[in-house]
Amino acid sequence: MADIIWMHDGALRADHPMFKENPDAKAVFIWDDAYFKSAEIGFKQQVFIYEALSHLPVEIIKGDTLAILKEMAGADGQIITAATSAVELNRMMAMLNQSHMVRVVADEVFAHLKSSPDLRRFFRYWNKAKSSAMDYNGGTPDLFGG
Repeated sequence: MADIIWMHDGALRADHPMFKENPDAKAVFIWDDAYFKSAEIGFKQQVFIYEALSHLPVEIIKGDTLAILKEMAGADGQIITAATSAVELNRMMAMLNQSHMVRVVADEVFAHLKSSPDLRRFFRYWNKAKSSAMDYNGGTPDLFGG
């Protein structure tokens, strides 16, 4: 079949590197109620996800994530997706990797933090991240001093 970009809620933007590296691959988001429930994604977050998806070059398909991706990729297609720290998404990637080639694409650095952030409140995180978040490549210096 064909290569498929599996867009998930951890990478909702059109300029993610997985799109740049695979411009001809079809992008899909699987609207999986069982996944939302297991990941404790509530109604308001689902509305946000849907609104973000409505502005992206992605087909939204309702159903079981694993079954749909396996069918769409076929026997020889690869599944391309974004790296994430979400336990449930990583579990699904590992399951898919048993039968298909799954390529996980890392995202660009958003912010370079000097210490571990307090993630209980966004404001505490932002106080540590804001100094480098708007810099090129999260404030990470490049090899040429740029």
